[in-house]
Amino acid sequence: MKTIVLSILVLTLVGCDASTKEFVGSSWKVTELKVKGTTVAVTNAVILTVTSESEFTLKLDANSCFGTYTITGESNIQLGEMACTEMCCDSEFSRAVVSAMHKVSNIKQHKKSVQLFSDDVQITFEKIKSLEKPSNMTSERKQAVTKGEKIPTEETTNVGKFENPNKTKTSDAISPKGEYIELYKSPCKGTCEEFTMKFYKDGTVHYIGKYNAKVQGTHTVQLAESKSESIFKEFEESNFQDFEELYDEPMIMDLQNTYVTYQGKKIHIRYKVNAPKKLQTLLEKLETQANEVLEELKKQ
Repeated sequence: MKTIVLSILVLTLVGCDASTKEFVGSSWKVTELKVKGTTVAVTNAVILTVTSESEFTLKLDANSCFGTYTITGESNIQLGEMACTEMCCDSEFSRAVVSAMHKVSNIKQHKKSVQLFSDDVQITFEKIKSLEKPSNMTSERKQAVTKGEKIPTEETTNVGKFENPNKTKTSDAISPKGEYIELYKSPCKGTCEEFTMKFYKDGTVHYIGKYNAKVQGTHTVQLAESKSESIFKEFEESNFQDFEELYDEPMIMDLQNTYVTYQGKKIHIRYKVNAPKKLQTLLEKLETQANEVLEELKKQ
């Protein structure tokens, strides 16, 4: 398990309606998240726990973040470096909360709620419990920092190494059949499946399963031609060439990379939330077909 050290954030404390005693030694659950005025659906618990007068944790659905803070006077709080574990894979909501945390600049504290916000984001926390004894997380944090996690190497898979999607590869097992849509999913430091799927207009799908893939090796599946025609029509009407080549959020921890190639253009989607809604919908439909292929392969 690796960690990422995040840059120092300085938050301005405003509108304090309760003493810091309510803040320290308590756990706070995210109940609302707004990004640029749009409410993001809460799909899982994200818990902020202020473990002592100088330390806190942020529990996501898969990972945990650890950090330090200092409150000076009645109006300022400074967060020191924050380290996060890197297991795959947190939900989009958890990643959106972490992303928003890097953009907040103000905090309003009440007895039973805390609100972090800026011009672009707003995170509302509600108190869920008080800790019996505020803990010292130094040893837990040290374990998170020092524990290593195996990542894909030539020795960890008998199918192949981490595939570079930008490198052109040929295979005798794959015979091009005209226009195609290619979906590549990368491995990560957790259990993400690495595979490539190439969809052709006639319904033929070529699959290569690699690191962590439940279906290993090269396979061919035939989908109904009507399904293939439908997804190609979606791509044709999407103005695919107008999308940017990368959608990312550099401050978010370990994520699975997705590459989609159509008519010679390759788009790298690391953080789907930052992609246009039209591209998100397109990717979801392509991934639905990919899941159908995987289910069919598991039956073989």
